[in-house]
Amino acid sequence: MRGDTSTKRANKRRLALLALLHRRPCSYDELIAALDKEKLFSYDHASDAAVIARHQLYQFRYDVQALRKLSCDIRCDRRSRCYIWHNSPFGLALTQEQLTTFALLLNTFNETMVLHADEIQALLNYFVEQLPPEQRKQLANRRYPFSIALHETTDYHNADAHNIERIERAIERSQQLKFTYRSLKEGKEHIHIIEPQPLVYERGHVYLNGWSPEYGKTLRFRLDYILPGSADALPKRIAQSRPSPVSYVLRYQLSPVIARNGVSRHFDAQHVDLHADGSATVTARITDLFDARRILLSYGENCTVLEPPELVKQMRTVAADFSRKY
Repeated sequence: MRGDTSTKRANKRRLALLALLHRRPCSYDELIAALDKEKLFSYDHASDAAVIARHQLYQFRYDVQALRKLSCDIRCDRRSRCYIWHNSPFGLALTQEQLTTFALLLNTFNETMVLHADEIQALLNYFVEQLPPEQRKQLANRRYPFSIALHETTDYHNADAHNIERIERAIERSQQLKFTYRSLKEGKEHIHIIEPQPLVYERGHVYLNGWSPEYGKTLRFRLDYILPGSADALPKRIAQSRPSPVSYVLRYQLSPVIARNGVSRHFDAQHVDLHADGSATVTARITDLFDARRILLSYGENCTVLEPPELVKQMRTVAADFSRKY
């Protein structure tokens, strides 16, 4: 009976080991802890910790050897120190359309500098490991007929880990956030307390938007301008509702050079009126004059802002400044 019980337990332990490695690569300690939690090891519980650890190691090694004899390719990756089941029959098998789409994702995030790039690449590489060898070979030799350019201008590989962790925690828990920000325009440091919204990646940068009780409106901050180590989640929770931000009716005209082949959609619910000469008038409602100015300046001399007056005034100031410089 004891032999039968030991054999059954070993079989259960090996099945559990495969189930764990099918989900994801695991370290030795993670595997031992998970198997021990299910009471799948055979040892005298009255033994001291060192003796128990030796029994666990012996049984684990014997299990891996037994599974390898059954053609389970289980290896320990020296870099990550994790065990990986390389030929799981329960891995991915993509259709050709799915493989093409997956290749596009791999190419897009291959050498990206966006926030959480390492985590994104680790996940994609994990999926690659689940593919059959012939599909992995197709990915390695594929030429890409289409690519997505993220237009990255800031490297977030070395972004302050403390700030990111505190900011994301405050967002997830709906808590106020306190941090010190260095203004690019004034070059001064200012302490802000805001009700943070989810981080957004736009035009090569990561931005943090949030309602400021001090200013009574939503402010925008570039993540890399927040002083390292200064972010901290506050106990006070975010209010359920805030006043709607001040909005403006935006209206601008695009020359035929830009508009005759179609008008890009830069603003929500924008309306486009096409004219006989090929030009177009675009109308939309906005809340951020700075962002609108940045977008419309990219059209250069092919765009004329008609309203709101506040933005027209800003564009005149920019034009006068350009005139002095050039």
